[in-house]
Amino acid sequence: MLPNRRQLLTGATVAALATPAFMTGAAAAPSKIAFNTAGIDAALANLVRDGAVGVTTSVVGPGGTYLSAAGKRDLQKDSARPQDRARIASITKAMIAVLVMQRIEAGQWTLRTTIDQVTPGLYPGHGGVTVAQLMNHTSGMPDGIYSLLPDREWYTWTVEDLEAAVVPYHSEQELVELSRRLPWEFEPGTGWSYSNAGYVVLSMMLEAATGSRIQDLVRDRVFKPAKMQQSRLEESTLVRGRYLLPYGKFQAGLAPLPLVNPSIFSGAGGVYATAEDITDFTGALMTGRLLRKDLVDAMVTPVGAAQQARYGYGLYLINGPCRTAAGTPEVLIGHDGAGFGTRAVSFTTRDASRRMALAYTGRSYVEEGPDPDAAMNAALIAGFRATCPASAPTTPASGKGPASGGAGSLRL
Repeated sequence: MLPNRRQLLTGATVAALATPAFMTGAAAAPSKIAFNTAGIDAALANLVRDGAVGVTTSVVGPGGTYLSAAGKRDLQKDSARPQDRARIASITKAMIAVLVMQRIEAGQWTLRTTIDQVTPGLYPGHGGVTVAQLMNHTSGMPDGIYSLLPDREWYTWTVEDLEAAVVPYHSEQELVELSRRLPWEFEPGTGWSYSNAGYVVLSMMLEAATGSRIQDLVRDRVFKPAKMQQSRLEESTLVRGRYLLPYGKFQAGLAPLPLVNPSIFSGAGGVYATAEDITDFTGALMTGRLLRKDLVDAMVTPVGAAQQARYGYGLYLINGPCRTAAGTPEVLIGHDGAGFGTRAVSFTTRDASRRMALAYTGRSYVEEGPDPDAAMNAALIAGFRATCPASAPTTPASGKGPASGGAGSLRL
């Protein structure tokens, strides 16, 4: 890439990160918010302190929705705003799973519908893999996307390494062919292994069954009914509207990644959205506006080999910081996303009464020093603790958080 389009950030631009974080908070009805937001904003400031360039969040709890942002949207220009969009990466998978479940609700597919029944010959020798196995990562399908990246430790990667992989356009067929060159992981249904390729295949199956592009399907059947007005499944380096510019922290310094092409993930992780749009999505899903209750229940219930990862269909489970009325740890439902230069996380209670989404830029690709992922987990805990019912005690979050090697974590 030409130097004038990407440069390592030093001097004055790095100094901008060392200054106190710009912080802005907003709520649809501020007088009705019935939870303390100070801890949330403090957690965002800590995230910027630990290396995030810009961060946005949406927290839904008693009384309404609190929106906040910290840091910079673009170090060369302006500050982050609560309504800035960000690449949410693998949170996209929950939306693709909704499209699959909608076809099941309509009686057009079942959980046992196979690749060959919809797209014959797409994956020779493995056409009997079911949509259920693709959705919960028990298919054994290898993830060929990794073959686009350097075959060495991630903390040795350079910005040029990432640009070589993420700037070119990659078709869905190309992504599947990359996977087909690799050995199958295990007999379908007998193990668990996270596979972006599985969601690329699901996207191709949905396109073949409907005659519509996956971008149009997710817009019409997820974004519109969930009122996600700022969300798009992008397919090129051209991203419309305001968004947090991706940055990566490399051994040579902090560098922008302005030309990330979402086609590298397709339906596995190509959506850009605001934090508020993401909490609107989980709210619509959990309250039955996108699917019948029994199908939502199926999405949030790990089965078979996926139980080891607590992974359902496009969603996984973690223990939250609050306790139920019975004294047991609350269960939160959601997904994280690990993009090139970005991270995102979204979780909700099953009744959707408490929800949180967060996205940040400035992802670290170095082995030592502060890692914003830990601060992201702390912010997630702060958000759910702030909205914890007064009658329910809090407890340290247990189990692996979304940024500590949990089911949905990807080191990309």
